[in-house]
Amino acid sequence: AVSWDESSTFSSLHKKKLAKRHIPMFDRTSLQTNQLDVDGTKEDFGHDHLFDEFAQAVCNAGVVARKEVFETWASALYIHSSFLLGGNSSQTDDTKPVRRVADIAAGHGLLAWALLVLDDEVQSQRNGKNDKEGNFSFGNRHLTTFCLDVQMPQSAELIQTAMIKQWPHLESRFDYVEGRLEQLVPHHSCLLASVHACGILSDVLVATAAKHADPLAVFPCCHSRKRKVLESVASPYAKKEYHKILSHRGSMPDLVDRLDTVRMVALENAGFDVEEFFIPETFTGKNRLILGFPPATSNPIKEDLPTGSCNVLIRKGQMPTLDNTPSMINPKARFMKGFHVPCEDSAAYLTKIKEISGKAAANRRKEVMHNRKHLETPQFDLSVWLPPRDLEVESSMRMLTDESLSKLIIQLNTPGVECLVSKLGEEYQHPSTGRNAQTFRIQYKGVESSDEAKKIHEEVYSVIPNFFPGAECR
Repeated sequence: AVSWDESSTFSSLHKKKLAKRHIPMFDRTSLQTNQLDVDGTKEDFGHDHLFDEFAQAVCNAGVVARKEVFETWASALYIHSSFLLGGNSSQTDDTKPVRRVADIAAGHGLLAWALLVLDDEVQSQRNGKNDKEGNFSFGNRHLTTFCLDVQMPQSAELIQTAMIKQWPHLESRFDYVEGRLEQLVPHHSCLLASVHACGILSDVLVATAAKHADPLAVFPCCHSRKRKVLESVASPYAKKEYHKILSHRGSMPDLVDRLDTVRMVALENAGFDVEEFFIPETFTGKNRLILGFPPATSNPIKEDLPTGSCNVLIRKGQMPTLDNTPSMINPKARFMKGFHVPCEDSAAYLTKIKEISGKAAANRRKEVMHNRKHLETPQFDLSVWLPPRDLEVESSMRMLTDESLSKLIIQLNTPGVECLVSKLGEEYQHPSTGRNAQTFRIQYKGVESSDEAKKIHEEVYSVIPNFFPGAECR
């Protein structure tokens, strides 16, 4: 459905960014006007005019390499036809097309925009009128999308501005959320999609879709079989196949095909119908697109397959897991506290995504996460080397305890300020010196600001060695 002049569009410039000077490359108005079909009527170019408009909008942004535009659009055509129009042959007539898409590791956000533009065009044609004003009478709802990435790059903002200028009525259907993959909450009503899902991201998405019976469209790249990286995210639905790759000695020239095959096997073992497509190799060498259509209910893991309960090394910075299965997106509770990204296609969760989307919302979250001033009751920790056990003290007041610390703060001439002191963990003993240490957490109530609490805390830090003989702040 997309035609291009390979000599002028790619050549040695396929990685160069499209800019405004390239707009004429995608202007085929005169060609569509003059070219006639064999019966004397104008030839129907299908999505050609739509791709031209899309590419021109990208040119106006001036931040995306031309190869990314073509490979993203080609992937979007397959995804849109298969999931959003219900074009998969294995789907029944009762199967409803997907109306919600999560673009994972979205980068520029091109895939989400391509799907929105394609779907909007089809809906307008089915309505028999232009839908630019937002009127909609077709039985299915509008498609909505959101992008998820750890950071919304400036290029995504520029792309968003260019797309909204071209299709202003699509603004309300697009969101971009800054967040970690661990904070994503999958749901079967939302398609998980990713173009050029680098490295283990493809395996994480496959494992997550297989477990939760979520529709999936993944375009893998950057294949790797490093055990420490791959083993922890391998889907339990294909543990044996993953193990064969991990245990193979020597080089593996066909790693790309073998690893992608294992990913498809994992989906098939989970009851999915899997389709494999290849976009033109002119766009990119790694051109395989894997589409997974979930069963009505998730399949239990076959008994002859390992369940993934083996001990797996989770390295620092690696995606954490909530349960004993180390291959799912589900995070530890501390990653979910106060912030998560729901995928469910419902009014309440669409509103939730709206509230947390955008650069401004992300900056507010970062300010709260990295600034103690947001706390209603400021708190600071204090770690102290305890006095030796055999040191004689004048009274029990001089023993370093949470109660004695509270009394010390009261004596520091801080009227109206109350404190709550608690121990954090057990005492620590130095392996060489045998010296013991204890960490205390002090909450300051009645202070006007966090800065005031910090000044009191610094004063406490300075007087402890004098008030508790033998004690030393670490």
